[in-house]
Amino acid sequence: MFWEDNWVGRGALKSVFPRLFSLSVSKASSVIEVGAWNNNVWVWKFGWRRSLFEWEKSLVCLLSQEVQGVSLNLEKEDSWEWKEGKEVGYSVKTGYQRLGGGRLGEREGEFMKLWKCKVVPSAHVTAWRVLENMLATMANLEKRGITVVSSVCSLCRVEEESNTHLFFECSFVWRVWNLCCAWLGVQSVFHNVPLQNFSQFRLSNVSVLVNEVWGVIWIAVVNEIWKHRNRVIFRGGVIDVLEVFALVQLKAWAWVTSKSQDAIFSFSD
Repeated sequence: MFWEDNWVGRGALKSVFPRLFSLSVSKASSVIEVGAWNNNVWVWKFGWRRSLFEWEKSLVCLLSQEVQGVSLNLEKEDSWEWKEGKEVGYSVKTGYQRLGGGRLGEREGEFMKLWKCKVVPSAHVTAWRVLENMLATMANLEKRGITVVSSVCSLCRVEEESNTHLFFECSFVWRVWNLCCAWLGVQSVFHNVPLQNFSQFRLSNVSVLVNEVWGVIWIAVVNEIWKHRNRVIFRGGVIDVLEVFALVQLKAWAWVTSKSQDAIFSFSD
């Protein structure tokens, strides 16, 4: 199934793109029903139940990039493959092992937690791109063959601006994360791999609602880091840790209080 099955290798598309899944007119369609052959070239044909907003169109572009990575062959018939034991095929043993570990995969589970956070859609998209290393960092631009004046991080001006460096290793952003930890009253050493960093940024033995608020704060941090980086590069902005931290506090508080009727804390909490 196009939306239900993990046929692109990143989890079910309905979990990776829940907004588009909710708008699709072909929720129960198979892969072959969401496109057609045109002169031996496969063309995807997505259908939506209404006109899309601009930010939703950007999600469609990401979806298109995702499915374009799968090669369809007109000359080859479809067949079943048991991924738990490719060498020997299906067996009772591998089937039992699969059923015994039938929980959501790490990636799919973390993406579901991300999309449940109560933030504005554009912030969701930016955070998703951080997790997938799809933002136009200097390192990613060079990988795409785009010439850049300098690949050095504009915030620390020492290391190459990769996705991992910009959001989790840069000395500038490290100070932002430390200010957030001090604000929240915690001390920790966080992972520099995006998905694991997001997964780690929560508390144990607390309610799901509390950890959703922590997810909102994580999204606010990566969004404000990205915006501050762009202001420095494109508008000649001044590098200011305290400004980023203050905006993180403001955005997190605004999102939580505007989207959750149960929120009773003040901005100063």
